[in-house]
Amino acid sequence: MKVKNFMNPDVITIETKTSIMEAQNIMREKRIKRLPVMDKGKLIGLVTKHMILEASPSSGTSLSIWELNYLLTKMKVDDIMVKNVITIPSDYPMEQVIWLGKKQGISGFPVVDDGKLVGIITEHDISGVLSEVLGLESQGVRLTIESLGNKLGELRKIIGVLDDHATPLLSIVSIPGKKKGDWVIVLRAQAGNVEGIVKDLETYGFNVTYLHP
Repeated sequence: MKVKNFMNPDVITIETKTSIMEAQNIMREKRIKRLPVMDKGKLIGLVTKHMILEASPSSGTSLSIWELNYLLTKMKVDDIMVKNVITIPSDYPMEQVIWLGKKQGISGFPVVDDGKLVGIITEHDISGVLSEVLGLESQGVRLTIESLGNKLGELRKIIGVLDDHATPLLSIVSIPGKKKGDWVIVLRAQAGNVEGIVKDLETYGFNVTYLHP
């Protein structure tokens, strides 16, 4: 899964001398939270909704609404934008994007290839990736198998049970358990003979603790 498969290629951008008020209006109209800032076709910054809110005078100010609007009109995005923008290439793996976002505390990245802005990927796009990977858009049931311990190597038995019941696997995720050496397997499969699947898994010694559509 690459960024290019999930990014939005139709990026709305602004110039350095765009006023904060205009940027705010664009975000409101387009229902977006960030705007790449361009100069002569090159990405030089990024401004977000949060940055604009921080730059705006507080509600406790004695300034009138006209004075506030005047200040926001005079302030430009290059006064508040972040200049050292973290970008990613379009062939970047999606799992790396999720990791990088968590590490940097960033929920969106401009996508740049050979110095050219080609797209943007945000938390909305990332949630769509997770939904697809986890098979949430397909009808099925979710089974949680806890306390696998050293049985992680017997994953083939879990797949084998599904095959025996002619039940397609939609997704499978392994998560470290609370105790060292323990694992939790969360899988989604298309609806079938669920009771029979659970019974066979338990026959193999697996502890099925959660079953949900």
